[in-house]
Amino acid sequence: MSKFTSALLPDKISIVLGIVLFLSPWLFSFANVQNAAMNAHIVGAIIFVIAISEVIAFKMWEEWIGIAAGVWLLFAPFILGFNAHVEAVATHVVIGLATILFAVWSMSDHGPGRLTSSG
Repeated sequence: MSKFTSALLPDKISIVLGIVLFLSPWLFSFANVQNAAMNAHIVGAIIFVIAISEVIAFKMWEEWIGIAAGVWLLFAPFILGFNAHVEAVATHVVIGLATILFAVWSMSDHGPGRLTSSG
């Protein structure tokens, strides 16, 4: 696996995380919890769009948005008041932590600036 391909791996995983988060209200049975479902849809779409843009043309600020989205996911259940719904909280916390992890991994692989296919 080339340096360029391996550097894109965390961004590709983030694409999947965004899709899973967007679909999570149906996948994990909390679609009836309006705040949790709406948050999952909005933040899932944001993570997906940011991750796609990272694959197309890496910019460090995109990773910071990913980290901010991950941190928001950690606190959203308590701020939005759905902390009594175990499935919603677990989904938000796990995907939030994963989003932060993969953003930091991507930052460390890419380094400052933009990575091109030439390395």
